[in-house]
Amino acid sequence: MKLLSTFLFVFSIITCLFFTQNAFTQTILVQTGFEEFTIGEPPTDWEVRGNQMQVTDDTVKTGDKALGILGGGNDDRVGVAILTENSVISVEFWVYIKGEGRSFNLKVVSHDDIGQNDGGVYMNWNANAVRLYNGSAWVPIGDFPFEAWKYVRVVADVSKSTFDYYMGDDRESALDAEPVTGLAFRNAATNPVAQWVVFHVYSTVAQGFVDDLFVYEGADPPAATPVDPKEKLTTFWGHVKQHASF
Repeated sequence: MKLLSTFLFVFSIITCLFFTQNAFTQTILVQTGFEEFTIGEPPTDWEVRGNQMQVTDDTVKTGDKALGILGGGNDDRVGVAILTENSVISVEFWVYIKGEGRSFNLKVVSHDDIGQNDGGVYMNWNANAVRLYNGSAWVPIGDFPFEAWKYVRVVADVSKSTFDYYMGDDRESALDAEPVTGLAFRNAATNPVAQWVVFHVYSTVAQGFVDDLFVYEGADPPAATPVDPKEKLTTFWGHVKQHASF
């Protein structure tokens, strides 16, 4: 009876471990709170144009640092390359807009060239609102309070040249929020997958700040901080040793 009990316990733990590890097979492409980067400099190994895209400790949501989009000339930017074969990509981050008027743009670029504005998500924060440019006109998405941290989630489907937009007071409320769906890219995608996530300046007068950038494949959010599978395995064998005699 004791042997059967031990077998059932081990089986249940293995099953749990199997499904838990499967949940973390979803590829996380970028995950940073900018803590690893130098204040006053852009994130290391990111693509940068201009000198006002830099890590800052001035306006921060979590930890000690955030990314500041502080101004610059038209088409200045800071962006990170994305390597994926999945046509759906999700981008999450905290955002804070300081001041009034037009702030930065978010681009999710399908073109090989980071400087290309067409063929992807092209969103902008302006005058307590968020909007998109579809290639011919600005289209409102919704209200967005300036001078307050909000959590934003964008799910881009490159195969359809559309994206969904979520916003909340924190990550949990953003994930649970009713999205604005079927929003148009700035013209049709030029490649089958996303190539870049970019914070971009054009006629910007209000500074923007980004914290806890989280980019991953697919539309279903994984855990923000997945546990190392090795730690799970160690914990598993610890439980086995506590509950069984071999």
